[in-house]
Amino acid sequence: MIVNCLEDIFNFFLILAFGWYALICIKHLIHMLPDSKISQLIGLQIPGLSFPMEQLTAKEKVSKVIHTFADYTGNMIRHEQLQEVKRCFTIAGVLYRNGSNVLRNAIESVFMYALSPILCTQHRDMLPSSLRIVRIQHLQTIAL
Repeated sequence: MIVNCLEDIFNFFLILAFGWYALICIKHLIHMLPDSKISQLIGLQIPGLSFPMEQLTAKEKVSKVIHTFADYTGNMIRHEQLQEVKRCFTIAGVLYRNGSNVLRNAIESVFMYALSPILCTQHRDMLPSSLRIVRIQHLQTIAL
């Protein structure tokens, strides 16, 4: 009798935990940025990229959009446009945090890969914490 009661309690908490997990997953999916809108979002946030992003169709691969974004950010770094660099890093952090796995992968493998070699301490300090972690992981991978 006690064993059945404990089993029922365990099953109740298991269902409750799974329910919370499902709610978190659904909430994440609702807030996830659609890949087809990434170029529009970047173009709206960064006036200097509005025209290049308009040239990319909604069906363009996410990696191509992020490559264009990385090129622009790299130019801003080279020209010491620190406010614009900060804005780009902030947007990249938001995209990374709220994007699909495809978008997150593009930010890791395209954006951070392209920019890591030209980042000095001043620029690295502007990175959001999630992108600092990505950069450290990238550096550890190439050091092996």
